[in-house]
Amino acid sequence: MRIIDISLDISNDTASFPGDPKVEVKRVFDITKGDIATVSKLSLSSHTATHIDAPAHFIKDGLTVDKLPLEHLVGKVKVFEVPEGNEITRSFLEKKHIEKEKAIFFKTKNSQYIRLNKFYEKYVSLSLDAADYLIEKGVKVVGIDYLSIEEFGSEDYSVHKSLLSNGIIIIEGLNLLDVSEGEYEFIALPLRIKGCDGAPARVVLIER
Repeated sequence: MRIIDISLDISNDTASFPGDPKVEVKRVFDITKGDIATVSKLSLSSHTATHIDAPAHFIKDGLTVDKLPLEHLVGKVKVFEVPEGNEITRSFLEKKHIEKEKAIFFKTKNSQYIRLNKFYEKYVSLSLDAADYLIEKGVKVVGIDYLSIEEFGSEDYSVHKSLLSNGIIIIEGLNLLDVSEGEYEFIALPLRIKGCDGAPARVVLIER
């Protein structure tokens, strides 16, 4: 068994989605300076680095991150490599074997940029017709290797709204650079922040 950590580091250098709060990790007590223990203060967006979007992110009265069904966040996943283009389309998905999949993660050219400490606007996103196809197929979790699954500059966030209103959990900020296309097991557990719209998560793939 091999465990592959596909989570991003969280640090003061971590890139944030434009408009979101910047990450601040500040040491407030330090044993190297004579304090009895080391303690740090964290300030960050609920959508920092590798994170999970709950329906409440865009859907009024939608489930908050502490209410998500954990059985959807553990199980089998297919990783699809998207070889080209700036958008994941329905026609691309129709060429794949998608049948009663619990989770699908997309590895795109975004993987070249996800570890950089600056935001890259021209990332690959999921099209609305592709989102609708995943809904039709009954997928429960969709993940992508950048800080948003939505096209940059979207004004209506139709992809988020479509997925989340149909109970599909979104995982963003996956670190898939060293992961090959294939089938894995996965665990994706967000911080249990009461009443929150999302939360950073530790996400791993398991290869047996």
